[in-house]
Amino acid sequence: MLYRKYGKTGIEVSAIGFGGMRFEEQNDIDYCASLTKAAYDAGINYFDTAPGYEKSEELFGEAFKQMKKTRTQRPFYVSTKTHEAEPCKIRENLETSLERMGLDYIDFYHVWWVLSLDEYYDRKAKGALKEFEKLKDEGLIKHICISTHMTGTDIGQALNDYPFDGILLGYSVTNFAYRDVGLDAAAKLGLGVAVMNPLGGGIIPKNPKLFDFVKTQPEETVVEAALRFLINDTRITISLVGFSTLQHLDEAVSAVDGFKQISADSIGKIRSTLHESFNQLCTACGYCEGKCPQGIPVLKMMDTYDQLSLTGKQIELINRLRWHWGIDLEDDYTQKCTECGACEAACTQKLPICERLKLVHAEVEKFLKAEK
Repeated sequence: MLYRKYGKTGIEVSAIGFGGMRFEEQNDIDYCASLTKAAYDAGINYFDTAPGYEKSEELFGEAFKQMKKTRTQRPFYVSTKTHEAEPCKIRENLETSLERMGLDYIDFYHVWWVLSLDEYYDRKAKGALKEFEKLKDEGLIKHICISTHMTGTDIGQALNDYPFDGILLGYSVTNFAYRDVGLDAAAKLGLGVAVMNPLGGGIIPKNPKLFDFVKTQPEETVVEAALRFLINDTRITISLVGFSTLQHLDEAVSAVDGFKQISADSIGKIRSTLHESFNQLCTACGYCEGKCPQGIPVLKMMDTYDQLSLTGKQIELINRLRWHWGIDLEDDYTQKCTECGACEAACTQKLPICERLKLVHAEVEKFLKAEK
């Protein structure tokens, strides 16, 4: 396992972290705890969760019972978050997280889900950062961080406004250009950087042939290649992988163990291809869900659009709607769009969702007409 210093903290963290968002069998506590413990035994020492990740904090807490026995010899670090702005609610969130995980403190506590600069400044005005400082003075948190979905330029402005210790942001070979400026700002300030969705929200492993060009070593998988692309980036401290199975864990560990420096020429070729074709894919973060007043399942529609974008085949879009999402083509959700913009306002990538809904609608109409 490779380890890197988290910004100016001096803490050495594993290049791959355990993202606690994707436990599939959350009712199987023993399995989820054993998966977490297996990651720890494999050398992973950074565990990221949040109150909104269903039972994630409790599942981590079950594993931590065993892991704490060897924490002195083999340190591990915990990251969690709060979306609250009011000081009293922030404290309440933190106390709940500590109780769920059986911890006395959180190593990296994040101002969570910051979607815009206005929102950032609003939370600051309400005293969120001051409360974080109080919690740090009390020893309940060790480091103050921010988790954001803003554009790279806005990220830079927020990071220059407050002395955060680190940042968590979405970054992968599918959308890297969207936040490159933010990574540059974090690197210039010497911050720790954790990236979420390093596999494009599952897009990369589901489309291995399309992402074959990311490979730079013989016999490596696209998952290994995509993770090595990030490991190769010295601005990035940790790539958070959402493990659901031991196979996922083994492949991520293999990506680290088999890592070799990638040449600047190879990185340039990968970036060139991605700039041209893959920078505007939806990464399925889910923040658009429930925002449409017409009840359009926006995330499902954007996932469907991605299938068309990735394959260029109408039938892939149709099959995605019918057999993956179980949507009746005659009940064309996309036709209900009034272009109010609620979904686009919530989109963490600022994608042109309304335009894409029109394209999905047009493809469905063409298919139904041909079928008839």
